[in-house]
Amino acid sequence: MGFLAPWFLGGLAAIGLPIFVHLLQQYKQTPTPFSSLMFFERRTQSSIKHRRLKYLLLFAIRCLLILLLALAFARPYIHSNAMARAGAGTNFVFALDNSFSMRQGDRFTRAKQAAISAVNAMRDGDHGQVITFGGPARLVTDMIADKQALRAALTGIEVGEDASSYAELARALRSASESFRADITAEVYSDAQKSSMPASFADLRLADGTKFNFHSFADQTLPNWTVENVDAPRRVFDTKKVRTLATIASFGAPDAQRKVSLVANGKTLETKEVKVPGNGRATVEFLTLDAPYGLTKCEVRVDGGDQFPGDDHWFFSVERADPRPALVVRGDNDNASALYIRTALEAATEPAFTVEAVTAAQTTNLNLPKYAFVILADPGPLPQKFSEALDKFVQGGGSVLISIGRNATQGRNLPAAGVQLTTLNTIARENAPIITVASVDNSYVAFGQGQNWVGVEFFQVGTLNLPAESADIRIAARFSNGLPMLVDRKVGEGHAIVFASTFDNIANNLPLQPVWLPFLEQLTHQMGGIGTSRGAYRVGSFVELRSVKEKNVPVEIIGPEGKRLLSLSESTKAETFQFPATGFYDIRRANGREELAAVNPDRRESDFAVVPAETLDLWKNTGVAARGSQTAATTGTQEQNAELWWWVLALLALAAVAESVLGNRHIAAGKEVA
Repeated sequence: MGFLAPWFLGGLAAIGLPIFVHLLQQYKQTPTPFSSLMFFERRTQSSIKHRRLKYLLLFAIRCLLILLLALAFARPYIHSNAMARAGAGTNFVFALDNSFSMRQGDRFTRAKQAAISAVNAMRDGDHGQVITFGGPARLVTDMIADKQALRAALTGIEVGEDASSYAELARALRSASESFRADITAEVYSDAQKSSMPASFADLRLADGTKFNFHSFADQTLPNWTVENVDAPRRVFDTKKVRTLATIASFGAPDAQRKVSLVANGKTLETKEVKVPGNGRATVEFLTLDAPYGLTKCEVRVDGGDQFPGDDHWFFSVERADPRPALVVRGDNDNASALYIRTALEAATEPAFTVEAVTAAQTTNLNLPKYAFVILADPGPLPQKFSEALDKFVQGGGSVLISIGRNATQGRNLPAAGVQLTTLNTIARENAPIITVASVDNSYVAFGQGQNWVGVEFFQVGTLNLPAESADIRIAARFSNGLPMLVDRKVGEGHAIVFASTFDNIANNLPLQPVWLPFLEQLTHQMGGIGTSRGAYRVGSFVELRSVKEKNVPVEIIGPEGKRLLSLSESTKAETFQFPATGFYDIRRANGREELAAVNPDRRESDFAVVPAETLDLWKNTGVAARGSQTAATTGTQEQNAELWWWVLALLALAAVAESVLGNRHIAAGKEVA
């Protein structure tokens, strides 16, 4: 016998209360008036009589009440090895792998049939639950004894295109064991794919009491060739300057020569041959992509000739458009800044913008929404009308890049940014030390390629007065003197980016350094929205549908089969969408922007290498300690902890009734004697 809360036994000290009631307070004497005590003899009176307990049965019942109350709170239980009930039911969990690799041959059909046969073999008293783990583990049924319902659930499961995870399966089995508070028998039907194993074996841990039976439907490791990945531009501006790089992978296959084709809208544009090394990778480069204007469905195909053709292609999408105009506002006497900016953007691999340069005085009647972005190359004071239009442009989602030079007014806010220029620091070239770049944030898009800023020197930089602890301000780079070099501030739906120097090769030598071209290309692509949306996704991944500003504005998604995938309610409320299968998804956003998302299966499923039998045996053994009853189960016994608190409560209620009855009787008898 034991107690789940033994500290409540300290309440037994309250047994002293009945002793106080029955013994210490029982001697009561009523004073009697008498004329004189001279005729009474003085003698010592014995106290033994007063220390004798009266009403012993009532006293015992009251002590029992306190004892039972303390025991009830302490929650007593009996620990015993009881014989297992004859015919006691087993809790089965039927885990079916419906991942992409199960599409190979008849694997999934055989696995489903084996699971249905196991359901048919269940005995009276057994219960079963169906789960799938071809992606996130999903409960198909509750733990039920209805064989027909379990068979129907298994029959209705379809093979998917997501990746399986044995760590996710183990987590689901642990959760099932904890929910049922009983031992379970897991019947797992999978292809034992090695790529489904987690990095840490500890993630495969099973709960104590889990009997694990793994049924593999992979007869052998299959050789397989696949298009593992395609690196292609999201947008195409010149079809003669498009570079598409495809990676062809070999899993368990020997050296082979394979044909690889580039396809656009179902039309084969080019085919090349490549030698793929055994268990290795090869790349194929296509230098043209003759895509029509607008959105184009593209794919790269490989002539795999293997037993798993489902991964012999890779979908991606491109959008062909003309280069968008970008506005550069320069100072009256500054022709260098616009020249360096135009030359850098035109020298890009795929020029995405055409530069229109004007002075501040020429900005009055410009239509800003037609420009991809605006660069203020230290133009000096701006006309009021243009300043107001620029504020509206940025608030509505546009981007402006502001450089600071001798034309900037100290002590005033920079246009559209709300950031004040405090001072302009000029360093003579013959004096030391020269200001350099001390640190850059490589997570910021403009510095994403980790360019080398060594050799860039600054002779004139501005000191910015930034709001303290502002969540909408990001300092992406700093000078060697600790001052911010590049500051990005979110303004409304757009961005105002401040560069604390100029682009004219006077305040610094940046336009002459190798870092200038990639820096400006990445920064302007970010400002112009180039590359902000992905062309290819993985099955099971999510895409964001709306911004905070677009709340309650409908979004439409057309699936690969041409059907709308969002209900009317979901189209106005859903913030994300999960891609369920391979194919092209037409996303029509609230801002009028249309995107074509290409979705592909996880290429880890293309590797058919199997888990070694020794590893599966180790996995099975992680659940053998069946809540301390594994050994007992082999001898026909089962450990049980039977709690007794409700029996104690029943006795407590009976004792309370008895105490009340006896107490009333003694009170009535005392009144009669009196």
